Amino acid sequence: MSSASAVADNRGLHPVAPNPIVRFGMFTFLASEAMLFAGLIGAYIVLRVSQGDAYFPQGATKLPVLQTLIATVVLVASSFTCHWAEVRVRKGKRGTWALFLTIVLGSAFLANQAYEWNHLKHEGMWFNTMGTYASNFFVLTGFHGLHVFIGVLLLIASWLLSMAGKFDGSNHNFLECASLYWHFVDIVWIVVFAIIYLW
Repeated sequence: MSSASAVADNRGLHPVAPNPIVRFGMFTFLASEAMLFAGLIGAYIVLRVSQGDAYFPQGATKLPVLQTLIATVVLVASSFTCHWAEVRVRKGKRGTWALFLTIVLGSAFLANQAYEWNHLKHEGMWFNTMGTYASNFFVLTGFHGLHVFIGVLLLIASWLLSMAGKFDGSNHNFLECASLYWHFVDIVWIVVFAIIYLW
């Protein structure tokens, strides 16, 4: 038995897989997720370009650009707090507070999206109204919002594991995978925000 395995067994933990293997598996999963979003974003661009000015129906509801820009800054900030948590754990420290802050920021982003969707619905914009303009918006932001929600759940699990002292400098594979997923979700949102709200 290797020394790493012995240490893991002495702490009552299961031996962990080597980080490079775990990281490779996570990157493979994220590559499949990237293809999903590439298809959705590509379809959005093709439909919008092919329809020209007709893409925006007469009287189309305007999107809250400034409000969503603030939410975008909040989401991007959560990547920094998530990285801060991971750095602390790698140094053998607790990343509990940094993870908690990341969860709060991610939840704030989701709350803003829920508020925005509710506002747009009351303004008459929904999946089955305003043609491609509305359906494209809700499909893209909805898929991304679902991924953010899953990311928040992963962060909550990481936070609970951190509170229980399950992470240390050599045993933090779950947190590393959750962090990679969270950074991916943030990067995708920057692209989605740029093409939907700023283009």
